[in-house]
Amino acid sequence: MKKLLFVFAALLFATGIASAQPLQLTNGQLDKVAAGFFEIDSSNTSLTIVSIFQRPYLLDSTPNTISCASCYLLIVTPTISVASQFAP
Repeated sequence: MKKLLFVFAALLFATGIASAQPLQLTNGQLDKVAAGFFEIDSSNTSLTIVSIFQRPYLLDSTPNTISCASCYLLIVTPTISVASQFAP
């Protein structure tokens, strides 16, 4: 009986997920959307940071600035930034 109850609950849960509708954004909300990606990779010998942000408009600022005084590789542009340093 317990198994039947769990199967029924799982079935209700699955049908609830299948019938869920995504929310529609308004034009004003879509104008403010900025897609981005930020990744930090570390190992015993190095640390690497990659930051990619797309600007909705050419003059809009992005949070795509990496500050690193001890990095041997530092590339900072408005759309992509990469920094890498040796571990201490």
